Amino acid sequence: MNTKTEICGAKKKDGVCMNEPVTGKTRCRLHGGLSTGAKTPEGRARQAEANHKRWSEIKLALALYRAQPSG
Repeated sequence: MNTKTEICGAKKKDGVCMNEPVTGKTRCRLHGGLSTGAKTPEGRARQAEANHKRWSEIKLALALYRAQPSG
């Protein structure tokens, strides 16, 4: 087994989650391993919109950071 998936590894206040991940997943049941994701078209659209917004903000921040003069 890959050492990366032998523990959940989710960040916690007191360190890293040491629980075993759900079979076939990378996270334990407490940190999203049992999640199946959105099932309805409305839920999938909400997720897609949230991802689009998040990555648009990240790309803008990166562009602004890269545009700063170095030194």
